[in-house]
Amino acid sequence: MKFTTLFILLFVATIGNGQALPIDFESTIVTANFIDFDGGTATVIANPQPNGINTSASVAQIVRNGGTIWAGSKIDLAANLDFTTLNSLSMKVFTTAPIGTVVKFKLEGNGSAERDVLTTVTNEWEILTWDFTGVPANFNSLVFMFDFGNIGNGSATSTFLFDDIEQLFGGYQIDLPVDFEGSTINYTMSDFGGNVSALVTDPFNASNKVIRAIKTDQAATWAGTTIGTPAGFATNIPLTLSNSKMSARVWSPEAGTPIRLKVEDSNDPTHTCETETNTTVAGGWETLVFDFVNQAPGTELLSIGLAMGWTYNMASIFFNFGTEGAVAGEKTYYFDDINFGGSVSGITDAEIEGINVFPNPSNNEWTFHSENTIITLVEVFDLQGNRILVFIPNNPIATINASDLTNGTYISKITTNLGTKSVRLLKN
Repeated sequence: MKFTTLFILLFVATIGNGQALPIDFESTIVTANFIDFDGGTATVIANPQPNGINTSASVAQIVRNGGTIWAGSKIDLAANLDFTTLNSLSMKVFTTAPIGTVVKFKLEGNGSAERDVLTTVTNEWEILTWDFTGVPANFNSLVFMFDFGNIGNGSATSTFLFDDIEQLFGGYQIDLPVDFEGSTINYTMSDFGGNVSALVTDPFNASNKVIRAIKTDQAATWAGTTIGTPAGFATNIPLTLSNSKMSARVWSPEAGTPIRLKVEDSNDPTHTCETETNTTVAGGWETLVFDFVNQAPGTELLSIGLAMGWTYNMASIFFNFGTEGAVAGEKTYYFDDINFGGSVSGITDAEIEGINVFPNPSNNEWTFHSENTIITLVEVFDLQGNRILVFIPNNPIATINASDLTNGTYISKITTNLGTKSVRLLKN
C-alpha cells in the first residue's frame, strides 16, 4: 500500500513538472507549479478581466508585495527551449500599472538569458513579445518579473495577470546588408540610454522602410540603438585592416551632428571597436562611411582586437553622441541601408522601384520581376563581395537557379534600363 501511494505521488509530481509550451492555464498548470521568490506570489485564478483579446476562463496572477526589485515567480519545463526556428516568446499581459512598466522575461537552466519589454497600454490586455533569437537551447525555466526595478506594495498596480505563453517564429535573424524591406526578417531593434526606435515608412519616400530613432529629452550622452536583437547579425562582420569600412544612410535634422557606429561581439561586450563621423546635410538623407581603423578617442584599436582574435557580429548606432537629451532637446533621426564596406562590389543604394524577388527565402531558385522596365543584368554576390552568378535576361522577368548554392545570405544587383537595385537573397 505504501509503495502504491509513493508511486502515485511520484507520477503526479512527474506530470506536474512536465510542462511544455504553449501554456494557457486552463488545465496543465496550477498554482502549485509556480516557484515564488523574493516577494512575488503567483496563483492560477478565474479570469477577472474576461474582455478584449482574452476572454479565457483561467489566467495566472502575480502579486508583488515587498521583497526585492526582482520579485516574481517561475515555472520549470520538462525540456529545454529551442530558439533555432521559433525564436520569440509571446504572452498576454493585463496590468493597471502605468504604460512603460518593465516586464522582464528570464530563462534559467545552464546559465540564463533575459529580455525586457515595456507595456504599451494600461487597464487592458495586450500581447507582449520577447525576442530570444540566437539564444542557445540551455534553458528550461520561465521566470516572470513584472515591474522590474521597483519594489511592489501589494496594490492593484503591483498585481499582474498573464496568459497564453507561446513560442513563435519572429522572423529570420538580421544580417548585413540591412535594408529593412524583407517581409520575413526580424527587424527588432534594441534601444538603450533613452533612445526609442521603430520600423516605419520613410516619411520622404512612401515606398521605403526605415528605422526612426528618437533621442528623447531624457536620453544619456551614449543613448543609441543596436541594429537587431541582442544576438546580433547572423554572420560575423568580416572586418580587416584593409577592409575596415561600413556605411549607413542617415537623415538628421541638423548638419554637423556626430554619429557613432560601434561593433562588438554579442557574446562578449568587452570586445568592441568604435568610430565616428559627422552629418553634412540638414533635413536630408546622406550616406555616411564609418572607417574602423579611425577609432573614436578612448576606444580600442581595431588592430588590437583583430590581433587578439576578436570577432564582431553586432553593430550599434548613436545619434548626436556625447550630448544629453536634456541639453539638445528631443530629436528625431532616421537610418537605413547598413552595409559592410560602404557597398558590396559597387552595389549602391538604388532609387528605382517596382523590383520584386520571390520566393525569398528559397531553396532552389529566385525569380526577379520588374513592373516598369526591362531587366538587363542580374548579378549575385556573396557577403565577401565575390560575384558568383551572372545572368543577362533582357526581359522583365528573370529566374536564377540557386540549387547549387550553399545555404546562407547573398546580395543581388539588378540592373535595368532605369537604374539598379540591390536585394538581399536568402537560400535555405
